[in-house]
Amino acid sequence: MTSTETGLLLDLPPGFIGMPVTADDEANAGIAKALGQKVAEATGTDAEEFSAHLRSLTPYFKENGVRLFGRFAVGEGPEHVATLALGTVRLPSVRTGPAEPDGEVMTSALLNVYRRNHPQADVRAVRLPLGPALAAVEVGEFRLPPELTGRADELVQPRIKAEFQVPLPTGEGVVILAVTADSMEAWPAVAEAASRVAHSLRPGSTEE
Repeated sequence: MTSTETGLLLDLPPGFIGMPVTADDEANAGIAKALGQKVAEATGTDAEEFSAHLRSLTPYFKENGVRLFGRFAVGEGPEHVATLALGTVRLPSVRTGPAEPDGEVMTSALLNVYRRNHPQADVRAVRLPLGPALAAVEVGEFRLPPELTGRADELVQPRIKAEFQVPLPTGEGVVILAVTADSMEAWPAVAEAASRVAHSLRPGSTEE
């Protein structure tokens, strides 16, 4: 169980290694350094190089509302790894009276926007313990140009993503959970893990 800057609690997948992203740059640097050491001990990679990579990503995470980022193994073998990102998008207040925000209406609006921006995705409305939500599955490609990889040609990797968008009960924003993998073989396990995390989302005040 993990408390995040989103104000929610969630159950993370077994073996998850990740970092919370806070508003404090100095704290983020310390978290990145500790995580780099942890990953290095587990994988034999260079701790400082991995920490520097995380630090370089932190401004992007903060700008885009990402509050938790990390990776975990899925499927039968350690070669299948999924990436999890959790964040919030704040919405401008549209309430004009005392009525409570309507999660069904907000979810319907999210569905319309997502379908317009991702016409090839499988998108539908679902109900999670936290409330009505959008659930989407999308298969695509992630392209890296030669200047970033040092290769002679463009690197193209498949990307399979499960995404949940959950309007907060207060109506102030939307929680976005995205779990991605680069292997179709790992997809069933990725989908199951994403669904478990989404169904575990609950207010931070929940008594355990």
